[in-house]
Amino acid sequence: MNDKPDQPFPRGKPDHSSYAVLRAWWQGLEHDRGERAVLRRAGTLTEVMLSPAFHRLLRELRQANCGIAELRYPKLAAIAGLAARVKAEAPGSLASRMGSPKAGGNTPVVAELRMRNLLACDDLETLYTLLRRALSLLDDQANLADLAAVVWHWSPMDEKRPNDPRRQMAYDYYAAAPH
Repeated sequence: MNDKPDQPFPRGKPDHSSYAVLRAWWQGLEHDRGERAVLRRAGTLTEVMLSPAFHRLLRELRQANCGIAELRYPKLAAIAGLAARVKAEAPGSLASRMGSPKAGGNTPVVAELRMRNLLACDDLETLYTLLRRALSLLDDQANLADLAAVVWHWSPMDEKRPNDPRRQMAYDYYAAAPH
């Protein structure tokens, strides 16, 4: 038997238990609109980490045997704060939805310059702000699993890894963007 905790939010594995925990926690926010409002108004990751809802998510992930080191709390806070903004789940990747044409138009929902700024972002607090704005442009609809995986695996550009979400986001965005 393996006693080592699972790493949460693996890319390409939407059936992982961490996504089920996140989705159940997100659905639970419907019954606690006050906590949802606190998280939606949280402008910083510190504000998210000070909320009881964040700690409930952390506890539920740990109970599901998902190991989260303290140094990863800010990433989990970003996921919690962004998930609280999502009003409805939508199919497809976050970047594909960003690159999709506006209704009746021939420009992407998220402008190319805004997308480039997002892809160049190395600071988690700034990423949180940029993704909050992007979600707003997407009518607060996103695929929770993809959103969580993107944030969880985000790293500074000088620490390139084979599964860097930026590369896939760029591919998805430009594949969906009108030409």
